[in-house]
Order: sequence, then structure tokens, then C-alpha cells
Amino acid sequence: MTFHDGEKLDAAAVKTTLDRLRDPAYPSWTTLGTLQYSSVTAVDVVAPYKVRISLSSPRADFLSTLAGLSGAIVAPRSLQADKATLTAGTGLVGSGPFVIDRVVPGQEIRFRKNADYRWGPTTATHTGAAYVDSLVVKYVPEGSTRAGLLRSGEVNAIATVKATDIGLFKGQSNFQYDQVGSVASPTVVMLNVTDGATRDPRVRQAVAEGVDLDALITSVTRGTQQRAHSLIPSDSKYHGKEAQARAADPDGARRLLDQAGWTARSGQDFRVDASGAPLRLTLLATTPTYPLDDVLKAWQAELRQDLGIDLRLQYVENAQVYDLLARNDYQAFPRQVGGLDLSLQLNRAFGSTTPDLKYGQLDGITLGSIVGGSKLSDPQVDRWLVDATTATDTTRRAELFARVDDRILSQNVAIPLFTDRNSVAATSAVHGLSTLFDPPRNVANGWSYDIAVRTE
Repeated sequence: MTFHDGEKLDAAAVKTTLDRLRDPAYPSWTTLGTLQYSSVTAVDVVAPYKVRISLSSPRADFLSTLAGLSGAIVAPRSLQADKATLTAGTGLVGSGPFVIDRVVPGQEIRFRKNADYRWGPTTATHTGAAYVDSLVVKYVPEGSTRAGLLRSGEVNAIATVKATDIGLFKGQSNFQYDQVGSVASPTVVMLNVTDGATRDPRVRQAVAEGVDLDALITSVTRGTQQRAHSLIPSDSKYHGKEAQARAADPDGARRLLDQAGWTARSGQDFRVDASGAPLRLTLLATTPTYPLDDVLKAWQAELRQDLGIDLRLQYVENAQVYDLLARNDYQAFPRQVGGLDLSLQLNRAFGSTTPDLKYGQLDGITLGSIVGGSKLSDPQVDRWLVDATTATDTTRRAELFARVDDRILSQNVAIPLFTDRNSVAATSAVHGLSTLFDPPRNVANGWSYDIAVRTE
């Protein structure tokens, strides 16, 4: 195996990458190093193709870290680039079936085939070079625009097909459509327990129970997304099959808001307290795409109409959202928190995080993160999270995850919305469409190695 620049992919290269990820001066330290590699005490080369990684404690999520994007090994020479190049990612050299040709931030990434590739994984259908000579991944946030590009023949395939567009491709002779479940974390709305009206548990409960989200999500997505009732993905081996749907209770929600002091109404029919201040909640989010954008707008309308809650949607670019989270002037934060292992998902989202986004470690395990939107600081939750991270028995981990899930949901710290179901549509000329869902990414735009396109 070699990198795209001809360097050998050996144990020394693995050590170089992992040591850089553990370096506080490396750009990914705050998002990868301190979170996923905090327990690593040493990386030693013991043979030309063998490394020994020493941990300060058992860590059940570590193999998932190494197998995922955060364990990707890159050419040592590319790691010598300046910080701007490393942050942009364009200067990183890998060893995969495609080589980055050009990056236009926010628009597209162009790849060319690595003709020397001969080490396809066992999850693939072949081991040699990719079938297609070039690959262009375009960022097109509007679902209807994506559908139009596919219908016009400007692209071969699209991901995240809107429910209203499925009929354009599914069952049509010139197109094909596929959809699978996901073990990614559910999209949830985290409620900020440290600012504004959501500090009051009665308000949080009213927001969580006041709208029939089952009906709303089914209507908006036409049943293509699966309503989540847990923080644990429904396709995860840790998901409690006995988990029951939480019934909506609009009348009970209105009583809770009355008890919390939001009894009067403004001229716009929003609830106000005794001082006349409106019951206004700010939802801060990285500019969402379908289906989250449609779900949030429908939820906003029902909260306003049925409960008198003035929910404001504040959408910003991802680069801005973390500064605004640190200002702590918001009440709701929707997010799908990444991580191949459930520990990583829950540790990042619900480990103790201060209002200014500081987080720390317990027994060498990092808890909290810059996406910990609820700003929860619960020592009991922290203890369960650490124990679940270090436990190597699956049954024990499931018990601990269930406790965390129950505590977070019973205190209405987060509201599960839906579990993403990955979807893709393509022209009939594309062969191997379902392999877009295969590892290592298991997302529709991440794995094109086994794809072939028939040319006329």
C-alpha cells in the first residue's frame, strides 16, 4: 500500500498520523484529539507493519475511532503543511481509490481515479482501481434543485431525496431509488438548561410534549424518516426494543406553562409573564437542509399556534454557530451528533459542558464538547457515560446507555426528532447504487468505489 504521493503506508506512517492527532497544536485537536484520543498514552512502532497503542484505561469506543474518519491515516509529508492548508484539507494526501483534484469550498470537490489502487477492503466487490475515472461531489443544499439536476442529466446521482421528489425516480424506467436505515445518532433538539425560559423544567416539558411530533414528522417527510423516541439509534445494538412512544399532551403542556407563570397573552397572542415579557425561545442552528429545515418550520408553527410560544429560528453558517453557542443566548439547538460509537455520540452531546462551552475529562475520558447544546452538567450522567465508555461487556454498556437515555429524556434536556434514513436516486445508467450505503462511511455520498456508470 502506498499513499498518493508514493510514500509507503507502513507502521511509521500510522504513528505519525496518530501522534499528530494527539498534538494540541494540530488543528483537529479540539474536535478529535482531546475527545477520541485522550486515553492514548503512547503509539509505538514494533514492526514494519505493526503498531502498539497504549491506553490509560479500557475504551470500548476506540476501535470505532480507528475505523472511522477520525482514524484516517494520511501521508506523513502532507502533515508538514501549514495550519491553513491542514484546516482546508486540500493538502492532505491519502491512500484511497480517489485522489483530490480540486476543492471549491461550499460548492464541490473533484476527484480522479487512483490508477495504482490495489487494496480494496473486504466490504467491497473488487480490490483494484475504481471503475469510474473521475468523481465530482457537489454541495447542493436545496432538495428540489438536486432533483432537477438529476432529471436534466447534469448529475448521475443525488443524495437525501425529498419525500415529494421520490415519485420522480422510484419505479421510473430511466431512474432508480434506494433507501436504508442508519446507526447515526438521531437528530435531536437540545434544550439549554442554563439560559432563558428553558431553565424551568416545566417549560422544557411543555415544549417536549405540547406538539404531536409523530404526526408532524410523518406528514412533513411522508413517512420516509423514522420518528425517534430515544437518544439511541433504532438500528443500534444498544437500542431498547421496548422503548415506547411518548404521547403528545397539548392540554397538559398549556397547564404547565400556566403554572410556570406564562398566563397572559400579548397582542400577537404569544404568552407573556407578569412583567409582560413574551415567552420567546431562540432556536440556534447551523443552516439546516431537508428534512430538518421543513420539520423545524412546521414545529415552530405549531408551538406558536397551539401553545403561544414565540419560537425564533436563527440559522447561521457552521463557522459562526460555535461562537454563538458560547455566548449562551439561545434556548434550543438541533443537532445530529457524530461518532461511530454510541459513547462518542452521548459523551459529546450530554457530558458536562459549561455555558461558555468548556468541557473536561473524568478518568481520562473527555466529556462534553462544542456541540453540547443543552449545557448539561450532571455528575450522575457523567459517571454513567464514563462507565459505558470503559465497559467492554455489551450488556453492561446497554444498561448504562439506557440509564443515560432515561434521565436525559425524563428531564426534557433533549427532544428526539427522527433517525435519518439515507436515500439516493440515480439514473438507470449507474450500477452498484446500493454500495453508496456501504462502509466505511455508510452515507449516500461517501463511498463510490464500487460504482460503475454505463456510457452510451
